[in-house]
Amino acid sequence: MAISFGVRKHIARWQQDGLIDDAVADRLRKDIDNRGSGFGLGGILALLGAVLLGAAIISLVAANWEAMPRLFRVGLIMAVLFIGYVGGAWRESRGDKVFSQALYLTAAITFGAGIALVGQMYHLSGEASDAALLWVAGTMVAALFLRAPVLVSASVAISGFYLFCSLEPANSERLSYLWLVPILAFICAGLVWYTKGKAARHLIALLSITYVFVVRFDLDRVGILWLAAIAGGALFLADALRNRALERLTGWAEAIGAYGFIMLLLALIFFQFDEFSEGVANQVVIGFAILGCSIAGLALSGHRNLAVRWSAYTVFSLEVLYLAFETIGTMIGTASFFLSAGILVLLLAAFVMRMERRLQRKSPKSEVTA
Repeated sequence: MAISFGVRKHIARWQQDGLIDDAVADRLRKDIDNRGSGFGLGGILALLGAVLLGAAIISLVAANWEAMPRLFRVGLIMAVLFIGYVGGAWRESRGDKVFSQALYLTAAITFGAGIALVGQMYHLSGEASDAALLWVAGTMVAALFLRAPVLVSASVAISGFYLFCSLEPANSERLSYLWLVPILAFICAGLVWYTKGKAARHLIALLSITYVFVVRFDLDRVGILWLAAIAGGALFLADALRNRALERLTGWAEAIGAYGFIMLLLALIFFQFDEFSEGVANQVVIGFAILGCSIAGLALSGHRNLAVRWSAYTVFSLEVLYLAFETIGTMIGTASFFLSAGILVLLLAAFVMRMERRLQRKSPKSEVTA
């Protein structure tokens, strides 16, 4: 893995500089070897190949669908499912952690395509969201029995597909997603715990954030933004102020704090551009609140939480430039604005560099953990 290679370079440098002795360096290298999952570039390419293979199977079957006998069509889908799930289980039993996941993913994609193709073949009526629900249910069952992390990630992705299918105006029960998506996310969270599928946790967090703002636009209620801001701020403060307790409870404290911080900032940004779009004064007020939250994020957990740190830097810089454009930029000429913007960017760079020095002094281990 590229990450392991980078860590090995740091270990060699620390050993050469005398920061660690030979025994510690050997133990660190041995720990990297023992913990290495082998899921590097090769694993990513294997999963990409599985997606492309699934798409090829779908395209091939769909292009020749009418020319095939019905029994052969169903048999072909079942054969691919059997090869994907049983073959993946066989490869995993042999210690293969890469191609087994690729076979599982191919079977999951084929299952979704099979639902659509069989429904077309037998002229079954129904909404796309109903097919997505059946797809995610089947994938969850497969993830449960096979204990496959990649199938948990696929279940979360299909849940997101269901969310957007439910937004179609023609859907007769379109608002059922309001309670079904949280249930799907909760089940996926249970599967994450059961399968130890750590990557799916990030997808669940992204699905949750997407769900909040989709509901905001769909129902057009400002209270949802307030709830999102409060929930995001609470999650961020839980990590910032009670990091050890949250880590013991969830084992994922820094990521929870980072996603909560991002949700808080996104809610404030939506307030700025949506709820208070009439008049510059309101936007400036919300802008200062965004700047304040960014600085608070840096002060409270920026010294140890890289995601919070760089989210705060990014939002702070963009917000300062936006406020400058909305206030100063409307009153001066183009050349003067570019001059002011250039000076402002240099000042932002000086601010970031100074903050980096302060944060690194506050946390001497930050360079090692980064």
